[in-house]
Amino acid sequence: MKSKTYIIGIAGASGSGKTTFAIHLAQKFSKYQPLLITQDSYYKDLSNLNSEKRAQQNFDHPSSLDFELLKKHIQELKVGKTIEQPIYNFSNHSRELNTLKAKPSTVLIIEGTLLLSQLDIVAECDTTVYIIMDEQTCYNRRLQRDLLERGRTEDEVIKQYEATVKPMYEKFIKPSLIYANKLIAGENNTRELTTLYEEIQVELKNRGQKIQ
Repeated sequence: MKSKTYIIGIAGASGSGKTTFAIHLAQKFSKYQPLLITQDSYYKDLSNLNSEKRAQQNFDHPSSLDFELLKKHIQELKVGKTIEQPIYNFSNHSRELNTLKAKPSTVLIIEGTLLLSQLDIVAECDTTVYIIMDEQTCYNRRLQRDLLERGRTEDEVIKQYEATVKPMYEKFIKPSLIYANKLIAGENNTRELTTLYEEIQVELKNRGQKIQ
């Protein structure tokens, strides 16, 4: 018997528009009170390292993320348990002491760059989506985000992009699109968004969930 929790995994390059797509999809399912989880909450805590060593870590490699905990949380949500979701501080590369209580929902949306590179996570998903966007646009969006939201300097962003972001994209993220059920453009995707929403509603009905 399938779980009544429908799980959607959304991946793509940094700056591709996957977070925006995930948010818009969650808004479509608003009456179900969907749960949206971001991969970035599961960065490993580096508070045991000094600031210099923290800054030297490759945050674009799968090993920088606690995918085991993410998988555990997905499985707990599927059986109706509330989880204690980590809160990550990007300014000092460490987890906050407090956590975020996340209750199970009929619709669970998980988004992150490396999500589809983890087959254990893919196996937990009912639908997987890869968001496609050209490299220059992705870079421009990432630059603006890191400057405005994560307290980075332009020089820091450029160095990180060249050292780890682009190489890890080529090695892990781009190849993972073969595990996506759907490839969707990172902009002008309203029709695809609506189609996905309608398809999932049919599946929820088949599982005995009331269509809102």
